[in-house]
Amino acid sequence: MIVRRAQSSESREVRAWIIERHYLRSAPPGYRVALEFLAGRVRIGAMLLGRPTARKLDPELWLELTRMYFVDEAPRNTESQALGMMRRWVRVWMPEVRGLIAYSDPAAGHTGVVYLADNWAPMGLSDSAHASWRTRPQRRYTGATNKLRWVRTP
Repeated sequence: MIVRRAQSSESREVRAWIIERHYLRSAPPGYRVALEFLAGRVRIGAMLLGRPTARKLDPELWLELTRMYFVDEAPRNTESQALGMMRRWVRVWMPEVRGLIAYSDPAAGHTGVVYLADNWAPMGLSDSAHASWRTRPQRRYTGATNKLRWVRTP
């Protein structure tokens, strides 16, 4: 498996690929980096990395994994290995980033096993969804729940 940064012209297609397959059928509109993971010439997964949604975190120092998707046919432990590859990529190409943050949704059965396998630290639950979120343009209310918060150094 190799990791490849999608070029600007390709990143929209990578985002669309994730939206088509991810359980939420959506992705945040803004992201800083789109990474794709290939087995041979076949895309088996992708990640979108963006500014942290937690407003108190410095967006120059923190990067949030906003979406991650891998095909079901991918070998066991692929997601955890990909997280390690993503962290190495960030260390090389974004050395100013000092922290990574991600969220998993226990209501959807995502308990964070892949983050634990890559030595991310659980940092409690996110705050409850704010009512103002529903009034933002192009957002669907999906019955938002508290998410498990995970942090890690690159």
